[in-house]
Amino acid sequence: MRRVSMEPIARLLLPPPALFGCLLVGVYRNTRGAGLSAPDRTNYFPASPMATVTLIRHGSLHLLPPGADWTATHDCPCLPRLTAMPPQETPVTSWSPGDVEALTLGIYPDAWRTLGGDPACSDVPPPLARALACFDAAPDPETGWQGFCDTLAPHWTQARPTLWHRATNVTDWVKGITTRAALTGSGRSLRSVERRMQRFTGQTRRTLEFFSAIETLQGILHRNTGTPLAEIAHEAGYADQSHMGRAVRRATGFSPARLNRAIQHDEPFWCYRLLGEMF
Repeated sequence: MRRVSMEPIARLLLPPPALFGCLLVGVYRNTRGAGLSAPDRTNYFPASPMATVTLIRHGSLHLLPPGADWTATHDCPCLPRLTAMPPQETPVTSWSPGDVEALTLGIYPDAWRTLGGDPACSDVPPPLARALACFDAAPDPETGWQGFCDTLAPHWTQARPTLWHRATNVTDWVKGITTRAALTGSGRSLRSVERRMQRFTGQTRRTLEFFSAIETLQGILHRNTGTPLAEIAHEAGYADQSHMGRAVRRATGFSPARLNRAIQHDEPFWCYRLLGEMF
């Protein structure tokens, strides 16, 4: 697909109501013709409780080791054209040796399993693969996203459990998982509920609450640009600024101040800017 603009494209693709609780978001990236420098072809992503699937329509991507920069790619093989990853408790960094066009999906992990995906995300389940083929064949991302959603929605409607929360963000999803865990099974103790939450998602209750708190913090930061970090920490429910800083570093690899500067000025943090549109 040829395009006139020489600027890199990044688009947030939100699911229709029929896929609430199945898909959190789609993230589209196209750098074809942008002429980015080698460092600017780095892509920083936060840790996430979502299963992810990436379809590379053009170019190639390398997954970098934690803490490494783009110069380490000689030790990193190219990712497959269609790649699935389980939830990540640490941030993820990728790099492209040239222009790239790709779509990444964030999928609720319990929905991933309902669609036939395995916990390790070793393969893409057939319903998702068929829907992604529709995206891949489309002439533009908007048409592709419509085709993807139209193909996946009927299968999801048929496959999803009766007791299902139509979540549109991580916090709502965690609340729904907690409710479903409390209402299913025989045990009603906290330990029993926590075991079911981990069975549904592959993650502990504490981990899910961490990501819910990080999402709340992201929303507050987005709505209160320029507010002192100590005030942000208090509003977000952290004990103090240091507590908030440790949480942000765990999720992103950077301090809040460094991250805020990078989001404003650095091309490799395009995904953080894009995800801010959700708030």
